[in-house]
Amino acid sequence: MDYVDIKNISSSWGIEINNHKKLSERATLIITNNNEKFIIKRKDNSENFNSELKLIGLLRNNNLLTHYPLYNKHGEFSVTYKDSNYSIYNYLEGSTFEAEESLRNPIIPNLLGETIANLNKIMRSADFLNEYPFKDLYKMVYDFAINEISKVDPSQELQNLYHDLEEDIKNRVEILPKQLVHRDAHIHNVIFNNNHLSGVIDYEIVEVNVNIFDLCYCSTSVLSEVFSKEELRKRWIDFVGDLVAKYNEINPLSHKEKESIWYVMLCIQTIFMAYFSSNADIYKINKAMFQWIFENKSNIEGQFLLNVT
Repeated sequence: MDYVDIKNISSSWGIEINNHKKLSERATLIITNNNEKFIIKRKDNSENFNSELKLIGLLRNNNLLTHYPLYNKHGEFSVTYKDSNYSIYNYLEGSTFEAEESLRNPIIPNLLGETIANLNKIMRSADFLNEYPFKDLYKMVYDFAINEISKVDPSQELQNLYHDLEEDIKNRVEILPKQLVHRDAHIHNVIFNNNHLSGVIDYEIVEVNVNIFDLCYCSTSVLSEVFSKEELRKRWIDFVGDLVAKYNEINPLSHKEKESIWYVMLCIQTIFMAYFSSNADIYKINKAMFQWIFENKSNIEGQFLLNVT
């Protein structure tokens, strides 16, 4: 969007912009003459947006801080402009943690574990699951991801590994509780201000999946940013232990759920391998991460299976 587009969209909310900054393909930061800040987001699916509004309402009613859309001058949450729908959200003051910082500061895994645990507890209470897609993690790996990987990677060793893991992954996915999950719970979607939560953002890809998905996704997303540094990989294992411990303190996990964390991490990493299978360099990094997580099972699980009650 250019300045004129942003100005025209913002006018529906009575907002006069002074400056703007593109944040992503869908989101733009706008700044007013009074230095107020808002976020414009493009919404491509009205049904998904209505479900998002319902979820945000549930979170806010349960005192979880999050961004929220503002009513425009017509009493609506969105406006149509050039065949697309747009909403304006409140701006959350603060910033996100960097991956390396998250490993070096022991406060951060506690803050993230607490936030994701509270988020998941509230999302578990949602009674509108039928408004979101149901995803079978086992099928995502064995019906989709591995097939995509095999197109670019003929490694028999890798195929044998997936064969050996299949029964355990299938059985664990079947027994794990299913609920709404954020699905994109990485550190850059959780905003803090002086170590106090400002809010959780971006609910565009919420789905029904295994309950520990967000916990595992947060873990692997941090690893992906520091994996090239061996010293930080070791710190990551401690980070996971602290993250799981704090999560478990607020949203207790059964022993079966704790035992499944390593498997869900491998599933998530496999999906990333498939997603980036057309990019040789990124695929290679994600495959190396998968193999490293696989080889370090005892070290990773040792941080929470024995120490998390």
